[in-house]
Amino acid sequence: MDKWEDMDIATLMDKLLRGEAATEALIASLNESEASTVVDRLKSEADRHWYIDANRSLALAELIIQIGRVRNNDWQIALGLMARGDALKFIGQFDDAWQAFDEAGQIFETIGDEVGWARTRIGRLFSSVELNRVEEALTDADIAREIFVQHGENERLAILLHNTAIVHMLIGDYHHALSLCHSALQIIEGINDEKYRFFGQLYNDIGYVHTMLGDFRQALVSFENARTSSSAQSELRGIALAEINIAHIFMTQGHHRRALHLLLHARDLYISEKFLLDSTRVNHDIVANYLFLNRYLEARDLAKHVIDSYGTYNAIHEEAQTLLLLASAEAELSNYEEAEILLDQAKSIFDNLNAIPWIATTQLRRARIALKQNNVPTARQIATDVVEKFNNSGQQVLLAEAMLLHGQANFVEQNLFVAEQSGRKALLIARRNNLPALRYSAHLLLGHIAEVEGNDRQAIRRYSAAIATVERLQHELTITLRAGFLEDKGGALRSLLALYLRKGQVGQAFDILERTKSQALLNYIANQDQLRWSSDDPASQLLIEELNRLREEHQWFYQLAHNRPGYKDEQKSAIEPEQALAEVAHRERRMRQITEQLYLQSAGSTIATGIQAPKLPDVQQQLDQHTTLLEFYNDGTTFWAFTITPTQIDVHRLSVDTTQLDRLLTQLQINLDAALNTGPQSPTGHNLTKLAQRILTRLYTALLEPLTSHFQDQQRLVIVPYGLLHYLPFHLLYNGAQYLIEGYEIVILPAAGLITQPSPLCQPGVLALSHSWQQRLPRTLSEAQTVQQLFGGDIYNEETATRDHLQTHPTQILHIAAHGKHRLDQPELSYIELADGQLWADDLLQHDLSYELITLSACETGRAHAVAGDELIGLGRGFLYAGAGALITSLWRVEDDLAVQFMEHLYQELSKGDSKAAALRTAQITMLTQHPHLHPVFWGAFQLVGNAEPLSASAEKTVAI
Repeated sequence: MDKWEDMDIATLMDKLLRGEAATEALIASLNESEASTVVDRLKSEADRHWYIDANRSLALAELIIQIGRVRNNDWQIALGLMARGDALKFIGQFDDAWQAFDEAGQIFETIGDEVGWARTRIGRLFSSVELNRVEEALTDADIAREIFVQHGENERLAILLHNTAIVHMLIGDYHHALSLCHSALQIIEGINDEKYRFFGQLYNDIGYVHTMLGDFRQALVSFENARTSSSAQSELRGIALAEINIAHIFMTQGHHRRALHLLLHARDLYISEKFLLDSTRVNHDIVANYLFLNRYLEARDLAKHVIDSYGTYNAIHEEAQTLLLLASAEAELSNYEEAEILLDQAKSIFDNLNAIPWIATTQLRRARIALKQNNVPTARQIATDVVEKFNNSGQQVLLAEAMLLHGQANFVEQNLFVAEQSGRKALLIARRNNLPALRYSAHLLLGHIAEVEGNDRQAIRRYSAAIATVERLQHELTITLRAGFLEDKGGALRSLLALYLRKGQVGQAFDILERTKSQALLNYIANQDQLRWSSDDPASQLLIEELNRLREEHQWFYQLAHNRPGYKDEQKSAIEPEQALAEVAHRERRMRQITEQLYLQSAGSTIATGIQAPKLPDVQQQLDQHTTLLEFYNDGTTFWAFTITPTQIDVHRLSVDTTQLDRLLTQLQINLDAALNTGPQSPTGHNLTKLAQRILTRLYTALLEPLTSHFQDQQRLVIVPYGLLHYLPFHLLYNGAQYLIEGYEIVILPAAGLITQPSPLCQPGVLALSHSWQQRLPRTLSEAQTVQQLFGGDIYNEETATRDHLQTHPTQILHIAAHGKHRLDQPELSYIELADGQLWADDLLQHDLSYELITLSACETGRAHAVAGDELIGLGRGFLYAGAGALITSLWRVEDDLAVQFMEHLYQELSKGDSKAAALRTAQITMLTQHPHLHPVFWGAFQLVGNAEPLSASAEKTVAI
């Protein structure tokens, strides 16, 4: 039989874990000294595994209990029970942990070991908050503290002080918590224990308290110390916790991309190590980040999941904190009654814990809801009450929030002096603690006050400061985060624009509008590498592999869900469409999560080139005397139009409002859909055409007729839509006698600043991809052959029309003739269907697509969804961001034979050296002339976006394939 001293501790523990009978006999044969040494080493290993593998810690605790029972040693049994309690609390089984500590304490007390009893009071502290037994735990902790002092147990005294600090920290008593943490740190430093295993946790908690008190600089120092200490101890859990805490500061300071990246990394680590309670805590933090990013639906869904998870652990304090987040999400979604119920539930828990700062936080959330519901007196009174509480507790961030809310309520009540004082105090705290979201809101409030008081100069300064704050924050956001973040950040822009318009400062108004529209667009174009996913690191490779698998499954289920021919018939036993839709939704959620992680991991891998938005003179310099630029703007109720020539800018207030325009656009869409459904030869076509012309005339009258004196003698109109107008086919507007395209070349730009971008210069030739979508589009090859015969190059048809051809070096023209789908519900999931699957918008950003012209003869590829900042989400955006100089895209599905005719005319004109704008106009007028009674939906589907000039050189004809 092996002697235990001949084994290393790992071998002995391995034997014990396997439960070998010979090992139990060995335990029984040990003398007291030997058994004591084994137990001490097992306990040390159990403690060390708290932040490495809590389940391993629990297994080691059970071994200690087993040893004690085999040897009939009460002290060892009590020690094992205490170790069990420690492990269980880290797993999240707080009730069982409390019971284990109590059993251990009773045994220690029975055998007269008061130090042992005091040790059991340490572990109970952590569970006391979740079990609402704080007062009992703190009373026992005071007794244990005296015992440790009497016996000179300094290290255990430090641990007790640390755990007591955690309790005070959790209930919001931050100053007391910080004092206890520093006392614990002082004791450990006094005994010169550099290998103290709890340094990482202690520094994490000190940093957390500094965070809650608004001292972010000191908090970051503490968290870095925690990360260093945890790394030295190989404590993955401690490292992850330090990164999570750093993420908290990043969130507060507006670095949401960096915060989310850290949180997702920590969550993956916890899940891989089966730290399920810890992963739930990270999800809580992700909910908070989603709220910062205005992703309220995702925040609500995840918060509900977190609350359910906390319920299984009986973690009531953390559940209450998450209830606050869920209430905030519901309030932002205008579910005020549900939000109030959630706040009541949270307050009940905080009341039982006597967690005064958290009670005040709950009231602050009530005040915000009251202000949203225009219950201003209630909001003001609550804000007044909680300001004092946060001031007393030293919680600077919440104090600034309360001061801001107090100012906003007083502003609504026209108490301008009080509102300004509160706004200034909030701004001071926000500046001192680098709180950009609060800084933005405070500047906006002070700008409103200055404007009401007639101090326009001060108002302009405040609004400009608010806009600059947002610009700095959005610069580091990924493409998936930016739109949501900007949803509630448009107030300063609208206010400043309105002020400039009121003062007649038209140039400044245009500049501030373009500063918002062009900045992100041009930055993405200039920094295409930052949109490309990393394929070098193993983590990204795994994500891309999973994404490709999900996309294949998604395509299959999508076809089943929509009863596409060739799919349902292939498998009669296939699932029903309703279940297929659920499978589609599940995969789409995961696909979005993966693409977001890929963007997060690739962001920051290269240094971004800063791009300044062009100003009015820069735009005017790109216009010739035959061109007028029309840029529209909607302030929420009123539409405005800027008319710009090389030498002049004017602005016009239009009489149409948002409701009227929305109604006209809806009527037009119904008409277009009806014409498409009945077909070009339908006997009802004439009536539908007349009705379309009446609607298009009303739109012309509302939007363009007031501007005609500024462009009636021009050759080309460059139109920059805004909001709803992105969905309008401007070239089809009808003045009662002719369509707009009959009189002018029409170019559409998402932002006027795009006109300053030079077109790529490429070698002549075309890359043509044609895919008939299971022969539903039989003329796609004819299209491809038309352009190839005129410009040379390569055609890839049917099964050879695959996505990998986009990896080739760009030539002049990319022509894609295939089925396309714009997803109204989720525009980021719009796609073009090729032989090897769906080409998604995200895929486009992974390629260099700097063709001079990209023609998308695919249904709906020109449609997009306008979001905050007037950014467009859809396939067109992807092609532009990937480098395309110009796009010719379809706004709706195109009749196959007519599409071939149109492309023949278009490319004939381009091959002659005509500009893209002129070629498109000629092609559409030719179609109209040949089919004078045809509904415009059949000849007017295509529009030009981007550079309007001719191709760089007319390509010579080459031999066809």
